[in-house]
Amino acid sequence: MIVATAGHVDHGKTTLVKALTGTDTDRLAEEKRRGMSIDLGFAYADFGSEWPIGFVDVPGHERFVRNMLAGVAAVDFALLVVAADDGPMPQTREHVAILDLLGIEQGAVAITKIDRVSPERLADVRVEIAALLARSALQGAPVFPIATPSGEGLAALRTHLTAADLAWTGRSTQGSFRLAVDRCFTIGGAGLVVTGAVFSGRVNLGDQLLISPQGTPVRVRSIHAQNRTTLFASAGQRCALNLVGTGLKRHEVQRGDWIVALMAHAPTARLDVRLSVLGSESRALTHWAPVHLHIGATALSARVATLGERSILAGSTGMAQLVLDQPISAMRGDRFILRDQSGQRTIAGGFVVDPFGVTRGRSKPARLAQLSAMELPSASDSLMALMAVTPEGVDLARFGQAWNLTTHELDSLLQGLEIQVIATASGRVAVAASQWASLGVAICAAVDAWHGEQADSLGPTDAELASQLSARNASAVFRAALKSLLTDGSLVREGLSMRRPGHRARLDADDVLLLERVSAILQAHGLRPPIVGELATTLNMESPRLLEFLLRVSALGHLVRIARNRFFLPSTVVALSELAATLAAQSADGMFDAAQYRDRSGIGRNLTVQVLEFLDRVAATKLIGERRAMQP
Repeated sequence: MIVATAGHVDHGKTTLVKALTGTDTDRLAEEKRRGMSIDLGFAYADFGSEWPIGFVDVPGHERFVRNMLAGVAAVDFALLVVAADDGPMPQTREHVAILDLLGIEQGAVAITKIDRVSPERLADVRVEIAALLARSALQGAPVFPIATPSGEGLAALRTHLTAADLAWTGRSTQGSFRLAVDRCFTIGGAGLVVTGAVFSGRVNLGDQLLISPQGTPVRVRSIHAQNRTTLFASAGQRCALNLVGTGLKRHEVQRGDWIVALMAHAPTARLDVRLSVLGSESRALTHWAPVHLHIGATALSARVATLGERSILAGSTGMAQLVLDQPISAMRGDRFILRDQSGQRTIAGGFVVDPFGVTRGRSKPARLAQLSAMELPSASDSLMALMAVTPEGVDLARFGQAWNLTTHELDSLLQGLEIQVIATASGRVAVAASQWASLGVAICAAVDAWHGEQADSLGPTDAELASQLSARNASAVFRAALKSLLTDGSLVREGLSMRRPGHRARLDADDVLLLERVSAILQAHGLRPPIVGELATTLNMESPRLLEFLLRVSALGHLVRIARNRFFLPSTVVALSELAATLAAQSADGMFDAAQYRDRSGIGRNLTVQVLEFLDRVAATKLIGERRAMQP
């Protein structure tokens, strides 16, 4: 268990921790000189449970709230310290508000310096504390009057802390390992050491980790957990890691960084959050307000983009996107604090709903529905709800990262759900089994309707079908559904068109004969069919009349117009697309240029340009700079 002190400056937090642990947590020379904590202090006490209890002693002065926030982000128990002579003071109130916003519900109150006041004054302070905590998570927390010089009350507090530690069930060790760095230093002969609270997962000796958000690889040489040398550490413990890495320097890691497992490294600069504004604020938190964000041990500037409403009223909650001035490491459920632009006043807090906020459409109803799904308490419920409002499917890798699920945990979750998992070039996508079945029925119905309305057409192209269904043509789910229907025989591909197995396009007799003649000429010319004028000469027809015919049968899917004066057989277009796919597959980076396509196809420069521009238009390829890749 990790215990953090809280309370106003000079109320005796450090003295109390020393009395409980025997450790003076004021380690800086300036702290000794001024008699006041400036930075975080750390101590441990063995009260008889399996692991020592860790204490984080935080500074109480308003100037050092930033340091205080770095120490309380992942504690399990708050020890609120109030001096009997002063009673609750401004920083007492702010610290209580911070503990509330961070969701810290376990705690106790120590009233110090009782040897300096009368029994009547002590009784008054009790009443003040009860009033302060009345609407907080610490309401009803036990109160321990203490006189540190004589030791009065210390035994009762130790007994309570011991009982709380024994009753503490510990944090779940599920998820990838994440440690929020609050201290880093070097030790002669050992090298770099980082300390911090373990937010999730487990780390073992020899593990390969990353410094995030930088992505610097490191290896764990040794571990101290709760002040003991050990082979592993897990969520809910304070931990010191001796890290080694190629050319690793002290300046490459600092307070606010994270040490994470490889899967947990996903830097982000936009956090979609559930935000609670303190009721003590005199005004609402408005859209695009500048703030200071404190999350984990990180502190940085950000802007608040309210979602759905233009402002969030004092004492209320709302959805918002935090737009950060630099990338950080964060996961769904991480708690945070917001202070005003000057960094002098705590104004709000909340938790991360989706660490991967979108840049466009963040306030649209569809996106807000996705955030409502992400806000559900369990990952399985969240995924099912998310699939219901995400027709293009849920990116499982992104979902797993957002929820900090290991590969094994994600796969186990999927096994218990009625879903369809689709493998794509960029990863796995999931849709609900019912949605998958409905999509297949809708596609077949759309093709049937097409045949009924356009009996002389082969059938719709992929793009036309997607448009008819209001589906995204690039959607991995839509393309996978087409592939599945082709595989089971529900659909048949005819060139670029889709048709039902029993459908045959009906052209009049003259059109059939002319199409057969045109097709024979195009087939004979392979990948380099003649232009319209040359084709008209061969057929002994006037060019305008032939062009009208070619346009009409192309609209029906019998031919494909790739340029103003060039028409191809559908099978030839398929061959040209497959050639592009082959070039991309044979390239190390999955890309090719026009010269490579020209040389492999042998169709010449001008026709190559026309073909590739056509493939871009039908979303078979994508132009990236001077090169092309296949669309996913």
